[in-house]
Amino acid sequence: MDKSAKILKRLELLHPKKIDLSLKRLTKLLNKLDNPHLKLSHVIHVAGTNGKGSVTSFLRSIFEFSNYKVHTYTSPHLINFNERIRLNSKLISNYHLSTLLEECEFYNKGEEITFFEITTAAALLAFSRIESDIILLETGLGGRFDATNVVENKLCSVITPISMDHMNFLGSTIEKIAKEKLGILKNSKKIVLSKQHSVVRKLARVEAKRMKIELLEEGSNWKIREKDFIKKNFSMFFEKANYNFNFPELFGEHQIDNASTAVATVLSLGRKDILNKNINAGIVSAKWPARMQNLKNGNLSSYMGKKFDIWLDGGHNLEASNILKKIIDKWKEENVFLVIGMMVGKDPNSFIKKLIQNLSAIFLLPIPDHQYIKPYEMKNIIKNEINSKISIECSLDIKEVLKTIKETYASGKLVICGSLYLAGEVLKQDGFKIN
Repeated sequence: MDKSAKILKRLELLHPKKIDLSLKRLTKLLNKLDNPHLKLSHVIHVAGTNGKGSVTSFLRSIFEFSNYKVHTYTSPHLINFNERIRLNSKLISNYHLSTLLEECEFYNKGEEITFFEITTAAALLAFSRIESDIILLETGLGGRFDATNVVENKLCSVITPISMDHMNFLGSTIEKIAKEKLGILKNSKKIVLSKQHSVVRKLARVEAKRMKIELLEEGSNWKIREKDFIKKNFSMFFEKANYNFNFPELFGEHQIDNASTAVATVLSLGRKDILNKNINAGIVSAKWPARMQNLKNGNLSSYMGKKFDIWLDGGHNLEASNILKKIIDKWKEENVFLVIGMMVGKDPNSFIKKLIQNLSAIFLLPIPDHQYIKPYEMKNIIKNEINSKISIECSLDIKEVLKTIKETYASGKLVICGSLYLAGEVLKQDGFKIN
């Protein structure tokens, strides 16, 4: 275990809860660190329930193709913590990460602080010391009390689709969840609002008017006009001007919508040095692992052979299952195997119920080193709630699942989903590297 990994393990012990939404502990530490968050400008802040990681990835790619120096902070990581912090597009080194974490740990003096809060402090400290042209901040959970919401000078806040998720922390209604996520709008010069539930739209309009912030809303200020699945391009308008771009390589029609949100965000800045060809190149080249990622060149596909397709997606809420359903419905002539693991607090019944019609079998997995729903508990939930004759099996790990499928079926598509933490474990097994 390298030094940074040991420090990260130690930092996990500073607070009895993994999640405790507040800004007081973090702002206290940041004050001791000479307030690095107040030294940041040119920040784009991204919140939402679905698509925020993909939108951030599109933004990073577009800015990189425009020769911008880009810092990025995202979460969670899939394989290594370093994935969360990119300095001028490169993953932070173990040495640099260790130095920052030790500095934050020293000034924190052993006081209670969550893992996400103190690691966010490390990221903000790094960003304040290394020059960049754009800083992309993705919220961890919620918005109003999310650790990233300490930044006070934002170019833009982006709100991706908001739906029901993390109800135990954010509230039991779409209105309550939206109020929490819209909490990032403070200190923003502009707001880019993607396709939303009518309740969210109404709340965003009220908040934008109250804070006197320019609101650029999907459907009125910008919108996709047409998706051409033959030519593989889409047209959209933004503030009365028309644009044409190629489809992203990221799989699924929803990624076109995510790309359009990123485009609207970039165009809202009015930067003349960002050309349409840069935007197009950024859309096409964007990469974001574990978002309907086809594992076709790694250890797992090598074991399964050419007659099986393996797809990996970290989706875990109802909106994610709606997206998966549209994809799986197109595969109804083939065997489709759902391989799923979920964290405590998620709703496997509602998630799987959307998909069950075209499944051949379901395999339930644990998620090592995390608080997950035990496979046998999930099986009981599913069997009691879903009237289906589909085989439901509890498995020890992904290797056991693959062995069972390969020995039982001649061909088919595997969809591994339910958690980004599970996705990370699968990517490790596959030998995938993120750089």
